[in-house]
Amino acid sequence: MFYLSLAFIIGFMIVHIFTNYIKFLDRKPKNRLMSFVSGGSIAYVFLHLVPELTHYQEVAEEAQLASWLENLDFVTYLVTLAGIAFFYGISQLNDKSQEKNEKEKDITRPSKPVFALEIASFSLYNMLIGYLLIDLSGEKLADYFIYFIVFSFHFIANNRVLHLTHEDLYTNIGRWVLAAAVLMGWLLYNFTETTELSIAFFSAFLTGGVILNILNDELPVEKNSSYPSFLAGLFVITVLLQLIL
Repeated sequence: MFYLSLAFIIGFMIVHIFTNYIKFLDRKPKNRLMSFVSGGSIAYVFLHLVPELTHYQEVAEEAQLASWLENLDFVTYLVTLAGIAFFYGISQLNDKSQEKNEKEKDITRPSKPVFALEIASFSLYNMLIGYLLIDLSGEKLADYFIYFIVFSFHFIANNRVLHLTHEDLYTNIGRWVLAAAVLMGWLLYNFTETTELSIAFFSAFLTGGVILNILNDELPVEKNSSYPSFLAGLFVITVLLQLIL
């Protein structure tokens, strides 16, 4: 699966680099597309990522953890909550910085330090997606395609928000860093020692991040959302997962 997984990683990198050239994404929001993407992403999270937390909890319980971790109940679920809290905190910093710049400097984007922090956080996010590609996809080609489809749309949605928020900073720097981060995660998985426990914690943290980013970036505001498109995305990914899992 080495070369197959590398092909999908290169696909992810291409998505990051060229999302910026999909011109209709500059106009906000493309409600039906975003609703469809969010529906598919939510189906993937709750039918594939969340059920895996039960297995990862068993892995954590069987492993030799630090004493303070062994005393915690549902440690992998706590890591998922940590993922939600981490990315929500970054989102809040970004929003407050943008609001401050609009009031004080008449600039519509956040400060450069906040941009760097947000790109660093999404680089971690992308590294986890690249790192977990093989483990979460297993041995089936169909699983790789589902993983690629779901996270490609997820990347497009995230990139759209980052581009609209940070403008040229994202175009000139951010997209390249995020594309490289996916490859870096894949390289770490393939050329460093990987344990089932690390997979458990990384997957749990990623699940929290995916949940937060779906709710924060992919679901259009209620008055602009398309419920039929949301249901369509939910249905399509649900059917595909039922066929291959």
